Amino acid sequence: MLPEIKKVTPERNNFPTRWQTVIFRNYRMAPTANIAKVLGCTSAEVEREALRMGLRAGTIDPAWLTKGYITIIRNNWHLLPYEQLCTLIGFTPERLEFAIEKDDFLGVKLGRMKPECETVKYSPLTDSELSQTGEIAKLVRKYNTSERVMFDFFTDTTDTEPQYVTSADKSIRMAHGFLTPCGDAFIEDTRSHLPDVLLDCYARQGVNALFVHGVLSSLSPYRFDPEMSRDYKLRRENLRDLIRRAALRGIKIYLYFNEPRALMRDVFEAYGKPEIGGRTVGSYVSLCLETEEPKEYLYSATRDLFEDIPEIGGIFNITMSENYTSCRSGGKKNCNCPRCAHLPNDTLPVLVNNIMHKAIRDAGSDAEVMTYAWGWSPARNWSYEEVDHAFKTLHPEISVMQVSENCKLINKGGVEYKISDYSISNPGPSDVSEYVLRTAAKYGHKLYAKVQMSCSWECSCVPYLPVFDIEVEHLMNLHKIGVDNVMLTWTLGGYPSITYDIVADYMSDPENFDIEKWYKKQFGDYDKTVHRAVKLFCDGFREYPFSVPVIYNSPKNLGPANLWSLEPRDCESTMVCYSFDDYEQWTNPYPIEVYLSQFEKLLTAWDEACDILESAAHDDKIRELALFARFAALQLHADVIHTKYARAKRELPASKEELRELLNAERELCRKQLSLMEKSSLIGYETSNHYFFTERNFIEKLVQVEQLLAEL
Repeated sequence: MLPEIKKVTPERNNFPTRWQTVIFRNYRMAPTANIAKVLGCTSAEVEREALRMGLRAGTIDPAWLTKGYITIIRNNWHLLPYEQLCTLIGFTPERLEFAIEKDDFLGVKLGRMKPECETVKYSPLTDSELSQTGEIAKLVRKYNTSERVMFDFFTDTTDTEPQYVTSADKSIRMAHGFLTPCGDAFIEDTRSHLPDVLLDCYARQGVNALFVHGVLSSLSPYRFDPEMSRDYKLRRENLRDLIRRAALRGIKIYLYFNEPRALMRDVFEAYGKPEIGGRTVGSYVSLCLETEEPKEYLYSATRDLFEDIPEIGGIFNITMSENYTSCRSGGKKNCNCPRCAHLPNDTLPVLVNNIMHKAIRDAGSDAEVMTYAWGWSPARNWSYEEVDHAFKTLHPEISVMQVSENCKLINKGGVEYKISDYSISNPGPSDVSEYVLRTAAKYGHKLYAKVQMSCSWECSCVPYLPVFDIEVEHLMNLHKIGVDNVMLTWTLGGYPSITYDIVADYMSDPENFDIEKWYKKQFGDYDKTVHRAVKLFCDGFREYPFSVPVIYNSPKNLGPANLWSLEPRDCESTMVCYSFDDYEQWTNPYPIEVYLSQFEKLLTAWDEACDILESAAHDDKIRELALFARFAALQLHADVIHTKYARAKRELPASKEELRELLNAERELCRKQLSLMEKSSLIGYETSNHYFFTERNFIEKLVQVEQLLAEL
């Protein structure tokens, strides 16, 4: 079901006509013929008008429609109605619906609604519009001096000679593929997102496991709605090929499952057994595991998959998360199933894992079965007795993974907050996580910690952050409590960076690891200089005012790609996407002055550290480190500027001078980031969001800044 259309204040148009905005945002990203069809003009007219606005002629990179369509959807969500949006990217409404529902909560990121948009059509420019366009084109040409090649990473899809570094330690270091999609990862040849050259990089950096999103109904015959499993044999072939290629490099492939998935109510009715439905959330209904058929399906579908592909390295299940699975996946208070509402918290999560474990063993596979105990803790309203009983009744062969920093209490600027996850700046484990892991160990379960290496939602637009010492501290803390297997990253942070190298070095011999030797190995004669800079990055990062609203809703994800206005916008900020004006949301629970003060302390340290790194940038490794560090620092600066702007605009006309200062600061920031962006196609890319921004977004912001300054 596509998000509901709602009438909201339209976004400010930065060009004389809205059809020009369509061309500016999509030229050379969407096919020219598609843009012409949307606007009701010819391809030649699209080309002419693109050049008239100062854009460069060229051809489209087809990767935009496979690895960049989320960027296109985000850029046009507030601009085009559904029909024109589908035409632009060549999607059917069903394909768009799938992307919005299945691509890692894209619908949530877009705001759970579709802004009402008027149909946009081409019409010849008036003399006045031509004059305005000419002035804009001068500005565009000034900043559009070069355009980097996008998606210019791991592009060699030919078979390579397998390479990996053998290690005596048996610990598991699991990551998510840097390019691996979060929707239907096996519908195409996996070389498109996990080519051999990328697998080789992981192997050299000590990664020995990769996880890929899997949906059981697409990998095994699905009795409730056979259309969902129509291409399951093709997906299995692609999975089998990935397992083979990865195994040559010492890497196991794990499937990430949320099972059994809830279904639309009409599916139950078409199947003829509405009585097997349980918890209802809107139009979705859970397969109730207190009835027999869903349990039998879960067993048979899992067994069928593993009988066919016993070489799968393992699975990990999230039984309590945002996805609607069992009747109790949302916790006790959210359960409206009459059969399941009374059950202890641990009953259904344990049942799901035990059923799948039995199916895998009965299939003759020795694949690892792991439960991601996200939610299995007092932090999620489980009693200590339920936690103990869960691990006592969970089959002892099933491994247990817990978020390391879950429920860690922090204090930033005098404000206390309990972390859930995704924090590099506050290394775990928390008391709650340690309790859960020790309880699991008591019953013989192998232990994993879910951590976040390389980067996190704290700043996700660069491949890695230079805070290696904090990450080693986190690993040391885990080792002390007997945890030596880690999930290195969620969907973000999957770039095979030198962060993974320090993790592998530490985990191969924790008792004798020497961090100074690691810096010497990596940076040679500049080891002490780089380490001095990294210590400053770490000191500054510890000041990060962490909270879920801060990492999800603040402007640091899109940065200057967040468009501004002088008028209030009646839209709420959204997860790792648009920030709009509601700064009270993204600064929560910090008073705005504390929020700004904490970032200013962080940035004082980071700016100094960046200067040190740039002075020592005498080889490609240090230059790359300096580039990503500086860009991340500027992105955090953008958060501060946007927050101040959102507050100041409410005080018009008294705040005009402050707004001018902030607009000038934003302009300078855009210029700096544009000059850095052209140096690496990695900047701005994250697999579950595609490119957060391109140069074009920043140039549009510069056009907008000039207009706002003129209006003030």
